[in-house]
Amino acid sequence: MFTQSQIDQFHHDGTIIAKNLIKGEELEKLQEAADKVVNKGIENAPEDIPNNEKEKQFIWKGLDGYMLKKDGKHIYRRSQNMFDRDPVFKAVCTNPEILKHYGQLIGHSFMPADDAMVVKVPHGDVPVLWHQDPPYLKKDWDKLQRIPNIDCDIYLDHSTKENGCLWGIPDHHLVGHIEIENFSEEQLFNCPGIIPFETEPGDVIFHSLSAPHGSAGNKTDGLRRTFYIHFNNKEIYEQCYKDDPQVIKRKEQRDGWFYDFNEKTKNKLIEMNELRRSMGFEMLNENEISISNEGFEYVGGGPKTPQFHWETLTNKIDPERRKSLKALDIVPK
Repeated sequence: MFTQSQIDQFHHDGTIIAKNLIKGEELEKLQEAADKVVNKGIENAPEDIPNNEKEKQFIWKGLDGYMLKKDGKHIYRRSQNMFDRDPVFKAVCTNPEILKHYGQLIGHSFMPADDAMVVKVPHGDVPVLWHQDPPYLKKDWDKLQRIPNIDCDIYLDHSTKENGCLWGIPDHHLVGHIEIENFSEEQLFNCPGIIPFETEPGDVIFHSLSAPHGSAGNKTDGLRRTFYIHFNNKEIYEQCYKDDPQVIKRKEQRDGWFYDFNEKTKNKLIEMNELRRSMGFEMLNENEISISNEGFEYVGGGPKTPQFHWETLTNKIDPERRKSLKALDIVPK
């Protein structure tokens, strides 16, 4: 469980690590299932790429994604729809510790909305360029939601500076789009106050989708895998994603339930929790996490984020400070 000071720190920085949330047999089964997905992704790497796609930085083959290297080859990088690949990915979605920590940070109800695995293969040496996640990467996205919009990143391996750990620029997540496009990767990695998030297997990083972040390539002999779940609040979904073509397509692929806040979706979450029981994992405590048509909600006695907290925080930022944050004035030219 997060302390009040940790919750406050998250809202200041936009990112926080929760140590050792996934452990024991649950972590082992998650790693085993991830091994199968990774092996298949590597084996199925596209060889005959159409000429009009050979120069693309990122291409898809089914639900697996491949990144272009400097040598002109595409290497395995990402897999979508993890819930459909092995039951353990669904079971982990209702891990009580993840839901308690997430619920403390968001302060509202939340529903799973996306599930994927990002992989850095040994010596792949392909970076993730600095960015903000949708919708904040849009240059005209100046508004910010009054409810925190947070990703849940579950680390299956050690994540270090050498194998491409996540880096973030703190205190720049409350003003919408940041003008990252005006800077080189070198400039951003030399930004004062930049934070490397090195993790152990089973650690979970919670990061605001609006927080600027990036990572270097993997230069080691080992894998670096991250299973991530994007949880959505109903209001966030309607304001940020409802009309996004990619989200609409994903909704059609997943029989709609990821984005429908109704009895059907509630029953899906209950099924996920029952799946945990069948796998022998720790179950939710209804006195700490409730399940309704709008998803999970932390109802325990510990500290949690006040209602519509980001609205309170953004209203405190004066126009000049906001302009400076958006322009990344702290980055050396």
